[in-house]
Amino acid sequence: MTRDLLHRVCLFAGVAFWSASCTEVPDNPTQPSAVGSFPISSTTASPSVSGSGSRPAERCINVFYEGTAALGLVEVAPGVFTLGALPGPVVLGDIPGVLSSVATSFDASGVNGQGAQHLQMRHTFTSTDATRPGTFVTEDRAVCAPAGPDPNVCRVNDVLDIVSGNGIFANAGGSLRNHGVIDLNNFTLTVSLGGRLCSDGL
Repeated sequence: MTRDLLHRVCLFAGVAFWSASCTEVPDNPTQPSAVGSFPISSTTASPSVSGSGSRPAERCINVFYEGTAALGLVEVAPGVFTLGALPGPVVLGDIPGVLSSVATSFDASGVNGQGAQHLQMRHTFTSTDATRPGTFVTEDRAVCAPAGPDPNVCRVNDVLDIVSGNGIFANAGGSLRNHGVIDLNNFTLTVSLGGRLCSDGL
């Protein structure tokens, strides 16, 4: 994903020029709100054996999810937009919920920003099980490398470190990995997410 591509993403939201409002997200953003409303559609959901953790096994679960997420511009503070996966339903382990993400910074490699795009991201998962409410948040390091001649398509590899949680996800920890493809021709992200989730409520 090149800087020119990200410029087009900003223009998509009606931002007239490349600015910090498209590249930097406040440390403590308000609740993100999506521009548009698109679901994440699941193609498969099955247990995974990947991941590891230092907690007792009964406090951790292995999770795996594959599907397609809709991308869009997310307002993270008044007048501040960033690219992200719009909220959509997923199942992690046996916990149904809503997953979304926002990019908190972009840094393109190459003199003209033509190389791989390095991103910092934040994912939020909120349980929709009324008997097991809770939310966890990740801080991510992602790289999206060009995937062929189309400048609007890149392959993303993302390491998601679980950094906080509440409810069923109190004292959340663990790590997830995602491999997928960002396609800004149709604003989608293919998702192949797996890893280990730990918390006091599991």
